[in-house]
Formats: sequence, structure tokens, C-alpha cells
Amino acid sequence: MARSQAPVPEGIKRTIANGRYREAAEALRDLVRREPSVAVFVASADVNLQLGHLGEAKENALMAVAADPRDHSARVLLARIRTALDERDAALADFRAALELARAQAAPASGGPIALPAHQALHNLEQLIYLEQVDNLVPGALLPVAAGLREVAQRKLNQMLDDVGGEIPTIPLGGQYGRMLADPPMMMHDEAPPSVCLNRRNDWNDVVQAFAGQGRGKGIACVDHFLTPEALGQLQRFCLRSTVWRRPYPPGYIGANPESGFFSPLLLQIAAELRQAIPELLGEHHLSYWWSFVCQHQRPGIDIHADQSDISLNFWITPDSANLQPGCGGLDVWDVAAPPDWTFFDYNFGVRDIRAFLRQEGARATSFAYAENRALLFRGSIFHQTAALRFAEGFENRRRNVTMLFRRTHS
Repeated sequence: MARSQAPVPEGIKRTIANGRYREAAEALRDLVRREPSVAVFVASADVNLQLGHLGEAKENALMAVAADPRDHSARVLLARIRTALDERDAALADFRAALELARAQAAPASGGPIALPAHQALHNLEQLIYLEQVDNLVPGALLPVAAGLREVAQRKLNQMLDDVGGEIPTIPLGGQYGRMLADPPMMMHDEAPPSVCLNRRNDWNDVVQAFAGQGRGKGIACVDHFLTPEALGQLQRFCLRSTVWRRPYPPGYIGANPESGFFSPLLLQIAAELRQAIPELLGEHHLSYWWSFVCQHQRPGIDIHADQSDISLNFWITPDSANLQPGCGGLDVWDVAAPPDWTFFDYNFGVRDIRAFLRQEGARATSFAYAENRALLFRGSIFHQTAALRFAEGFENRRRNVTMLFRRTHS
């Protein structure tokens, strides 16, 4: 049990930031014995999750939650570790508890203006209008403002996004209407998953062979008709009807992750079925993390980067009818991986250095076209980015993708 409030030493934090997880794990193991604290338990659980040492990770996460049941990061980590161990019901319960903690601990609105990026304001506005319409609610039930003002706001926000060239500006939103747009009521679509989520197919062996491949192009496989119609429809409804899109990014897209409510029995079942379908690739791996991005109709998506995973899954769920440039809008994938000594920051935020490295290596890119229900499996360390996109306007037409990260399990 934690006997102190001691923080994690700065030296260990630097070791973790530099990706030296084994070294950090040993140092944290010693701290757990000598001077346990919630922060030390959480750090140790996180590092062991990164290493795939799931038993020790769970032990540390349980001690952190026992020491402080209201610690949000501890509860999230326990949920992620239980997901990795395929303890799905317990994981979902912990994610719900973490979400309740986050909402309860959020600072109350002061009543003054709230600064919000324009693209998130537009997304939230469109989603609340959509929810009123799809649930046949009285106009204003979720968004208490006259229809005429809504139309003006949509027009102005769209114009602002059309005119801006670089980083999207923030806008001040005041009063009840502004606070509603900045922090919509938390709603999560709840629906029992279908009995089978992945389409039955007899070509999984071809997928494994394509992934194995030969030469520099190996480590990528494309899977069409990934989900059953029932699972795809349910996931589309979850994304459209759940107000979990809480993380705006400067280029103009918005993210949802488990901490913000992007979790469901359906998502965990999809990952479990995929591991069962291709044990040659994923049988010794666990689901480490996942998220979804929703893009502004014609704004750039995610810039060039690599994932903190051994194998990544990326699949698209918006109907093809929304894609105004068929053959485009998917994913550009290079045939070169991040060097093993690069840190998470290096291969996620060092765009200039990444492009210089790719030129130096003579890297070649392959563009995989967008298609509804198309999935890509690839080595997480290879560089990739969202391809140029142009989707139709309208809330239902935004480009949505889901990413799942799988890491090798070592214990």
C-alpha cells in the first residue's frame, strides 16, 4: 500500500520519455518496495504495460486504485490492462468509472467565455442538431437556441474554416449556448454487439501472407469488407450518436479515445475476434490502445508519423457516398520504419526530421484508397499519414476512422 505522496523522480521520467522501459521498470520496481506511492504504482503499471508484462502491470494498477480510488490515471490504466488481458466486462466497468471521475473532477464553468477551436465548435453544433433530429426531439431540447441562429452559426463557422490556411483559430463562446458547444452533455450510444463482428472469410491466410511479404514492402495487408453489416452499422451509430469527440487537433480533425468515452463491448469484441482470426500475426499480442478521428470535410488529416505498436489496425466507417474523390482520402504508407532509437516524440511530432530521414532512405510511399469498411493491418513502426481528402459536407459525411494498436505480450 502507498505510504507516501512521493512523485516519480525526474530521472526516471526522462528514462521513460526516451523509451528505455526496461531500465525504468527496474528503477520503479525498487521504488515500489522502498517508497510506494500512487504515482509510482501508476508509472510502474504503465511501463510494464508498454513492455507487455501484463501480470505485474495489473498488480501495480490494482495497488494504485486501492490506494486512491479517485485517481483518474490509475483507473484508466487498470481498464487498459484489463483490456489487454481480455477481461472485457471488468475493463468496461473501469473505463466507465474513470469517465465518471473525469466528469466529476472537471472544473465548473465560470460563466465567462470559453475558448474553443472553430472546427470543434462546428462539429459539436452539427452533432447536437443531428441528435435532436434522429431522436425526434423538440428543436432546442439539446441545443437551446433558435433555428435561425443555428444556421447563422453553421454558415459562419464553415466560412471561417474555408478561409483559414493553417492552424484553425479558437473562438470565444459565452453564455449557456457557448458552454453547451464547448462541453456537450455526455451521451454514449448503448447497444448489445452482434454475435459476430468480423465478416466470415476464407482468405485470412492470404492476409497473413501479404503482411509477411517480401522486401521493403512487407508488413502491410489490406482487408475489404472487414466488419459484418450489423457490426459496421452499430459502430457508425455509436460514432454518430456518442458525444465522445473531445480532443481537437490544430489541422482540423477531432479525436476520441477511451478516456473520453470511446469504449464499448463492440470495440473490444472486434479486437478479440481479429486476434482469433489471425493467430499467426496477433496470437501473442494484446490490444494496447485505440482511438478514432473525425475529419473536417476538406481539411488535412493526420500528418506523417509512426505508431507506438507492433501491429496497427486502421479501418474506415463513413459511407463511400460521402467521398467526393473516389480513389483518394485513405492512407499513405511508406516502406520504411522509424529507427529503433527514436523516441515517441521523434516519430510522432518531428515531421521535418521524418521527411528528411525518408528522403535519405529512399523511401517509397503506397497510397491506399479510402473505402467504407476497408481495413489496413501494418507494422506500427512504419511511417504513414492520412491521404488528401475531400468529403461532402454534413455531419454524417465526415471521414471517420478507427485505429487499434496491438503490442506483443511477454508475460
